[in-house]
Amino acid sequence: MDANSAAAIDGWQGLHMDDLGPDAASESLRAAWNTFCDRLRDGADTILDGSRPAEGDDHAEGFRHLLRRLQSAIGSGVEGGDARYPELAWVHPSKNGQDNPDGLYQVAAVDLANTYRLAGNVGTVCYLGLTLMTFDFGRAPIEQLLTLDGSALPVDGNGDFEIHFGAGPAPDGATGGTWFELPPKRCKLLVRQFFDDWDSEVPAELRIDCVDAGPPASRMDARRIIHHLGTVAEQVAPMTAFWSDFGRGHLERGEVNSFDHLDPTRGPDLALGASPQQGYGQTWWQVSEGEALLYEVEVPECVYWGVQLGDVWYQSLDWVNRQSSLNGHQATISADGVFRAVISHRDPGIANWLDTTGATQGCITYRWNQADSNPVPTLELVPFNDLPARLDDRWSPVTPAERSEVLRLRRHGALRRFRR
Repeated sequence: MDANSAAAIDGWQGLHMDDLGPDAASESLRAAWNTFCDRLRDGADTILDGSRPAEGDDHAEGFRHLLRRLQSAIGSGVEGGDARYPELAWVHPSKNGQDNPDGLYQVAAVDLANTYRLAGNVGTVCYLGLTLMTFDFGRAPIEQLLTLDGSALPVDGNGDFEIHFGAGPAPDGATGGTWFELPPKRCKLLVRQFFDDWDSEVPAELRIDCVDAGPPASRMDARRIIHHLGTVAEQVAPMTAFWSDFGRGHLERGEVNSFDHLDPTRGPDLALGASPQQGYGQTWWQVSEGEALLYEVEVPECVYWGVQLGDVWYQSLDWVNRQSSLNGHQATISADGVFRAVISHRDPGIANWLDTTGATQGCITYRWNQADSNPVPTLELVPFNDLPARLDDRWSPVTPAERSEVLRLRRHGALRRFRR
């Protein structure tokens, strides 16, 4: 946002509309709306910037990403952003920051000057993680204030639990393990739920309430909608540019079709919101129609693991209808404990195919959750026509009919998790 727009929005947000006449209030709303539309219009410059590694359908996907960012920002901010009446809502598709295809992400705005009750049932999902973090994204590093996983929650025999958190004092009856005293900061509660078996795992059912919230402001006044117009606009083009630049950094540093730049002892980047319980690895992939990328790694002991392909906008490829990702339940592991996959445009006839879905480049990400080590995979670019000589029985061949059935069940499992 330029300085003039920022100053205008700050000024509008400080106004008490009741102190203005109806004409002045209307003009403030009109000016805020026009600035909002101008900020959305800037998105075209981001998508069509010739310095970005985007071509052909990448541009169409870029505009699709802007729409997804707008949808997400409206859902979590305008409709669910009241810290006194927080909502653990999710928006599908998330498609931002190389979102995990195995994940159900939920977020709620909170103000830790208040006290909150979080309760529900942990379900049977492979991994449940709760993180309270500041979220002035792109302007200041993220500060992670509290991280809990499902195994650390005080559940009863049915999987039900209740905890409280805030600046204090602790509510009556709250004890160690159920009360978390935190600094009085405005932040967000991020919930990560990772599914291994998409067909059978039951997601956690969570409820969050602000204790003694007072009566809700159910109608929106001019000052609040002007605030939302500013914050929503900042989550569309600027966020798209941020993640595109982040992914493009791999390309500019020469980190292409190789993970050799990774240090397996390096921890996750918490300042970007990464989970402290998870090891990550990323690089840029480039594969033409006549090529294939061989991916191999020895799988460590861990709670969850997965690998996925993303595009030039740092959003996951279509994982509902195409096999652009695999996790520990879906993948076939060789007898020697190695996960072997082929990244290509055409089906190589093996179980562990990562489908590029028509994209020619982007980011590839792997995750090890609560693992005893953080192994780095190897990548090797080969001619697609050479695959028959390279794919021995360790690569688990599949027939076209078997592939069709896998994709049918995959789609059903994905739509079981998400309902539009």
